[in-house]
Amino acid sequence: MADQSAVPMDELQNEIFKMVQEDMGKKQLKAKDITNAMIQKYGEARCSKEACKEAIRVLIDSGRLVYGYFGGSSSIQVPHKEGAEPEK
Repeated sequence: MADQSAVPMDELQNEIFKMVQEDMGKKQLKAKDITNAMIQKYGEARCSKEACKEAIRVLIDSGRLVYGYFGGSSSIQVPHKEGAEPEK
C-alpha cells in the first residue's frame, strides 16, 4: 500500500526550487503552475494547495526565489546574479 502521508515541507521546497531552476529562461512559472505541477507529482492526498503556497512563501521570504515582472505579469524566478557578484 502506498504511503499517503503529507510531503515533508523541506522536500516540497527543494522540488519547487529545482523546478523553477530547471525552467529558468524557458518558461515564466506562476504560483498556480508550480502548485498544479506539485499536486500532479505527489497527488492531492499528499500535497495540498495550502502546502504549496506555504512552501513558495518560505522560498520567497528566504531569498531562494523571487517574484519577477515582465510584460505586465508576475512569475517566480531564481534571483539573477549581477556581473561582479561573487558566488556564495
